[in-house]
Amino acid sequence: MKLRHILFSLLLIPSVLAVAQSDKVVEVTYERSNKGEITFYAETDSYTPYTVTLSFPRLTNASYPEGTVHEAAIHFGKTRLLVLRPSTENVPIGFSYRYTYRKGNFLLKADTNFVYLFPLAEGKTLRVRYMYSLDRILGKEGQKRLTGFAFHTTAGDTIFAARGGEVTEVNDNSASTSEGTSFQATENYVEVFHKDGTFARYKLFRDGGIFVSPGDEVIPGQPLGIIGGENYKQGSHLRFSVYCPDLKDYSYMPDFCLSSEKTGKPEEREIYVSEHPVSFIIQEMSKKAKKKFLSKK
Repeated sequence: MKLRHILFSLLLIPSVLAVAQSDKVVEVTYERSNKGEITFYAETDSYTPYTVTLSFPRLTNASYPEGTVHEAAIHFGKTRLLVLRPSTENVPIGFSYRYTYRKGNFLLKADTNFVYLFPLAEGKTLRVRYMYSLDRILGKEGQKRLTGFAFHTTAGDTIFAARGGEVTEVNDNSASTSEGTSFQATENYVEVFHKDGTFARYKLFRDGGIFVSPGDEVIPGQPLGIIGGENYKQGSHLRFSVYCPDLKDYSYMPDFCLSSEKTGKPEEREIYVSEHPVSFIIQEMSKKAKKKFLSKK
């Protein structure tokens, strides 16, 4: 295995495994009402969804038993988690609580059969290279694991959304400038959250070349930004990965629309032509969104 293949996927690991409790990404607070009720809220200024686990080691005179554990997925802003009501009126609720949170919505189930579009312009000829990781990083010495695709591009190509969703993270000013590099710990990227709980990460955009912002809703085939990476040893390319925190190996290799009549996983050394069939673009849209999209075609 070539070292550069291993290094490609090292960039994935922190974003998937880390849950930075000390960074205060999520705050849980509570309010008391005149009726003695206690309402718990979780608040975040991140567009990335988080799953909050709220537990009560001590709980008396409450509508829930001691030891209650409540789990909820939260999003940007303030979300109500739980309301404790007194079992006996005019007697205060006694409680202690603690909470943890994890990146992602763990209440959803990843659809590993979903078919993605190629993230390049319609009609563009493309080739892919697999990105690998050594699973010893995750405690499995000596095994290799596919973590994503490197799409060959020409510097200045526009990158398109392979699937619809909400933009959760953007880094737009960290493009490396070292010539002949194979790996950089920080690079420009766009991360998109999908309705089944998966995330897609698109990497190696030019500085200032990203068109979207956190909180934006994107549809399949929508432009995301301008690719860079021309200073890399491999030449300009897009690094594309799909991951889900609740999957065993965190990332998986999705199927793509290989042509208007064929879907599957692209093979290395094969040549493909990017197609964006309308049927694939609208497959997750609501009836209202489909009608609006089709009216513009």
